[in-house]
Amino acid sequence: MTAKYVGHVEFPITVELGRGLEGAIACQSGISTVDGTSGKLVYRGYTIETLAKHSNYEEVAYLLLFGHMPTASQFEDFRRKLADHRPLPGRVMRLVMESPRDCQPMLMLMSAVAGLGACDPGVDDINQHVSRPADALPAETDNAIKIISQIGTLAAYIARVKSGQKPVPPRKDLSYAANFLYMVNGEEPDDTAERVLDIALMLHAEHELNASTFAGMVIHSTLSDMYSAIAGAIGALKGPLHGGANQATLAELRKIGTPDRAAQYIKEKLDRKERFMGFGHRVYKAYDPRARILRKHAKTLAEQKGQTDLWQTAEIVEQTVIDRIGGKGIFPNVDFFSGIVYDMLGIDAAMFPVLFAVARTAGWSSWILEYLPDNRLFRPRAVYTGEMDLPYVPIEMRENG
Repeated sequence: MTAKYVGHVEFPITVELGRGLEGAIACQSGISTVDGTSGKLVYRGYTIETLAKHSNYEEVAYLLLFGHMPTASQFEDFRRKLADHRPLPGRVMRLVMESPRDCQPMLMLMSAVAGLGACDPGVDDINQHVSRPADALPAETDNAIKIISQIGTLAAYIARVKSGQKPVPPRKDLSYAANFLYMVNGEEPDDTAERVLDIALMLHAEHELNASTFAGMVIHSTLSDMYSAIAGAIGALKGPLHGGANQATLAELRKIGTPDRAAQYIKEKLDRKERFMGFGHRVYKAYDPRARILRKHAKTLAEQKGQTDLWQTAEIVEQTVIDRIGGKGIFPNVDFFSGIVYDMLGIDAAMFPVLFAVARTAGWSSWILEYLPDNRLFRPRAVYTGEMDLPYVPIEMRENG
């Protein structure tokens, strides 16, 4: 489809306003698309089911950034870059280590990503290309790769610090997923744990023009740097309406306690018109394809780790909700199962949004880089609803109210 851009618009105009920019088109993209009616998610032409079956997080990150699958040599070079960049600057390590123990993990992550920028002498190279933003693409791509690598290290360090443990240095010989679990738990994961986290990272890597992606793009459209844009995207993801549903889902499943209480608990909750987190989605009106994939892996982990009560409780909750309100397009989303998976992998619930940010950095960077060559500062308009032409009243003559 060829877009038609209107060069001049006379105000006032008649428009249909969607709260939260619902239905607004901000740009064109070849990165991903969501078909909410049929429950389909596509990255660069590949369905998420295909990628989850055959690919891995590093390959998907390359696909998102560069628009095509890597050759064997391109993949090895990319994977080596990610591994080489894992160690953090000493100042950023101290920033994490010296953060208040009660500091929210997403705030720690956001500050540390900004700190990475402060330690990178090339952070503002983009300022040399204001007249030709496309010339900044190689340098900003390199910065994106560094952030994708180092944000995993940051997240693992934050997890260790928050649990009162000494950070575990990264290893270059492990995959992205295996290295993260090794740094968090202090031991190499088995093949099942590594693969399940790898799949979870792929499923969270990208999801079209959501709030955090748009926030990062808006920041970078000013020709600010990649570090600032990613830090801003993390700030958007921090909000409970965007990145924290899996924490709430796991907490409520634990509150239910045992499978025999699940059906009645949900029926009473729905009778009170209360929402159970992990169901429904702004875009999907069918079963979230990411949830369908993660569901079977959550079951595998539960059986392997002997946590069948939690899994059976989740199954009953899922079926009860679908039976009651599935006809309204309310189905499990990826958050319903991701919290269960992360918990079984030894990741604390407070770290769930942080892990979301780790995965999504590849998607954020991809949108930012795609928009850069033909960059234009985002500057929407608002419909003014205030008064006009008010007379100025001297302060001594003004009345309260």
